[in-house]
Amino acid sequence: MRIVTTLRGRLMAMVAALLAVTIGSVAVISTRVAHYEIRKFEVEVHAGRRPLMPNAIADYYRTHHSWAGVESAVEAMSRAAGSDIALFDERHRLAATSTALRSATLVLGADGTLTITRPIAGGRARELIRGPQMIVRGANGGTAGSIFILPPHKNALPVMTRSLDRSFFWIFLGAAVFGIVMAVAIARWISVPVERLTLAARRMESGDLTVRVEPGGGAELAELAHGFNAMAAALDRNEEQRKRMVSDVAHELRAPLTNIRCELESMQDGLTAPTPERIASLHEETMQLAHLVDDLQDLALAEAGRLEIDAQPVSIASLARRAAAGMDIRARERGVTIRVEGDDDVIVLADAHRIVQILTNLLANAVAHMENSGVVRITWERNGNEAIIRVIDSGIGIPADELPHIFERFYRVDLSRSRTTGGAGLGLSIVRQLVAAHGGRVWAESEVGVGSTFSITLPAWERGRPARTLTTDGDS
Repeated sequence: MRIVTTLRGRLMAMVAALLAVTIGSVAVISTRVAHYEIRKFEVEVHAGRRPLMPNAIADYYRTHHSWAGVESAVEAMSRAAGSDIALFDERHRLAATSTALRSATLVLGADGTLTITRPIAGGRARELIRGPQMIVRGANGGTAGSIFILPPHKNALPVMTRSLDRSFFWIFLGAAVFGIVMAVAIARWISVPVERLTLAARRMESGDLTVRVEPGGGAELAELAHGFNAMAAALDRNEEQRKRMVSDVAHELRAPLTNIRCELESMQDGLTAPTPERIASLHEETMQLAHLVDDLQDLALAEAGRLEIDAQPVSIASLARRAAAGMDIRARERGVTIRVEGDDDVIVLADAHRIVQILTNLLANAVAHMENSGVVRITWERNGNEAIIRVIDSGIGIPADELPHIFERFYRVDLSRSRTTGGAGLGLSIVRQLVAAHGGRVWAESEVGVGSTFSITLPAWERGRPARTLTTDGDS
């Protein structure tokens, strides 16, 4: 029973059943039609050879003005002509038949079709005869009777009929065999791609994310295969990103933890004294760890859709100045000046703390990539229902092939940059998540050796528009 439970088995069974019903129906109908046409031909030929018989019976009616006592005349004519005769009156009632037809049931329909049902070995046989060979007219011109002249019935089929049946048998047998072959081919054509997908899914379940399937089996199955390949590629990329993230997190944690451990062990062993400078260095390393953990927590909350955004009307100018002030000392250490340029009247609906965090991350990224002294500018403008904020630097720039990846976690354009200048590689990823949580967009434009421009959009505030509490997966 296992073959019926498989897709290929079900397809084969379905097609085979359909072929059996179709071919069987066609065979029965074709055989019956052929037998009917042959019998019709025999009746017409036989009646044509007996042209005087109907006239003799009609003369009987004209002489006696009724069909009473016609049975003996019908029987005599039947024996003389070697034919079976059936006579019906004006009401389509059986008036007389020859001896051979008396064991049969004869019914004359209103359309002139005679149905003859005969008992035969193993059952009953029925044949249809279209129209009488003669209609007897009465004195008033109406129908007085209908005469059917039939060739003698034979229990054995004529040679021609048997030959035709044999031809039909071989034709339908050939069609059935061809249909079964086609059913197997169609079932295989459909089931093989499905089996490939099943095997690929099992391999993926066992951990092989590099598996791919060859599209085939029609447009729908090919589309399913393409979808499976796309899913497998996405899972493979996500797995690679997960492994890289774990490695990067371990790398980012290892350096400050190693420094802290070495300093503390040195103090425990009495090799160094806990001077204020060493304590300050340990505090700085600890703060770096805290910032990294905070960044990871923000990123995890944002990606899980659980980071709340308290959107309130706030001036972009005040947020930009707060972010610039927070980055001023680090910028001056690198000889960089931060300028804030924009209209104080532009109001956005945003979480002030998160927008300052976004601008701080963008400024930190810009300052870190300024190799020489220069200027980093924060500008903004209103554009319809949104405000566009830009952070523009004149740093080293970003290669065009790197731009699509800069918002990924732990991604650094220059892998050789240290943690101090290059950061952990989470800042831009957090920026993307926070901007998306506000319903905005973020993108970057850059030219190597000229500088970069990071742009974000935020919803502009209209007077009377209520404040909202948002999460990264929608309003609340």
